Formats: sequence, structure tokens, C-alpha cells
Amino acid sequence: MKTWLEESRQLDMSNSRLRITAQKLTQSRQSLPARAAAVHDFVRRMPFAMAPNACDSTASEVLQRGAGDCYSKGLLFTALCRAADLPARMLFVRVRTDFLDGVLVARPDAITHAVGQVKIGARWWSTDGYVVDPLLFARAKELLRATGLRRGWGIVAGAAGQWDGQSMGIQQFRPAEMIAMHGVFDDVDAFRASGRHEPPDWFDTVRFTMASCLVNWRVARLRSDCFDVGRLAAEWA
Repeated sequence: MKTWLEESRQLDMSNSRLRITAQKLTQSRQSLPARAAAVHDFVRRMPFAMAPNACDSTASEVLQRGAGDCYSKGLLFTALCRAADLPARMLFVRVRTDFLDGVLVARPDAITHAVGQVKIGARWWSTDGYVVDPLLFARAKELLRATGLRRGWGIVAGAAGQWDGQSMGIQQFRPAEMIAMHGVFDDVDAFRASGRHEPPDWFDTVRFTMASCLVNWRVARLRSDCFDVGRLAAEWA
């Protein structure tokens, strides 16, 4: 039976910095849910940012970079959980992209999204709450209230800001917005090797690089000191 605790090229738990980080985050936590929540909150505090090479990074490289998206932050979440002896894996689903309204123009109808899963006792709990960092989350909440929209700027309305390690913590889509479930894997490499991931051609790569730059620019604008919820809401109306 698979333990979901093994190391891989991308889940490089033997990296000293990653291993020490996991130990520091969890050594004072008495319960398994509290340990999972501590890992989650650490990854969540890292700024959200897209990078063209996110799918090829190792967990220690994401930790060194100090920022990431659903793929790279999910990879780090999984590795830190495993380094803390918490079985963890990545679930890949295809979801509608309405939650990206406000940060991505000319978005596709659907994308493949990575969700972290950690096993507490006999049950697997899913979360993507570590993807959107606290400041971006607060800005998105303000804009959703100002516009009355149900989703946008990276989250859905009603998304909880905290995760306790013993419940579902999905912030970026609702069940009705999931088109397909690709399955659970150790890491991004394993998902790509499964054949369920369609490799991008050169045009897709260029388009993704340009989209990443635009998303990061818009996210930086939301985080900036000159953030004006009224003005941005009016622009979106």
C-alpha cells in the first residue's frame, strides 16, 4: 500500500533547509491537524506569483524562491507535510476559470488546478488555501464585496481565510465549477508522466509566459499602497 511519504525528484525532503523548515513548523504542535495547519499557513504567507518554470521546480527551489502558484506552492505544501511525517499528495482537477476574473484577461474557459491533500487519521483533507497569500486574499475579499461578484481575483466569495487541518479548505472553486478530476499523484512530474496532462507546444509556452507577466503585474497592483477598491471595482464594472 502506498504511504504517500516517499521522496521524489521534486519532493526533495532530504534537502536540509526544507527538512529543518518542516521541523521548526511542526515540532511544537501536539496534534496532526495543527501540524498540517502550520505547514499550510507557512506556505500561504509566501506571496502568490506565477513563473513559467513552476512545473519543473523542486520543492526546495520553491522554498528558496519564496513565492509560487497552485502548482509550485502545492508541491512545497506536499513536501513539507511529508517531511513532517504527514502523508500528503497532489490532486489535479480541471476547473472553470471564473475565479481569475480581474487578474487574467482573455482567460481560457478551464485550466488544470493543483490541490494539496493531507491524510489526518483515516481521512484525506483537500486544500488550496495556501495559494492566495493573506494580503491578496484581503484585497480580493474587498473587491468581491464592492462588486457583488461571486468569484474573482483568485478566490470565490465565502472563501474562509483560515484552515484548521481537519476540514476541506478550497478557496478557488466550488464543486459545481469542477469539470474533471485527473487523479492524485506524488508531484507534478508524476501527473505529467501519467498522460493525463497535455504537453504545451511552443505557442502555449509563449502565451503562458506572457500571461504570467500580466497576472503578476495585476497582483502587484492589488497589493500596492495605492490600492483603491472603489476605483478598481469601477474599472471592473
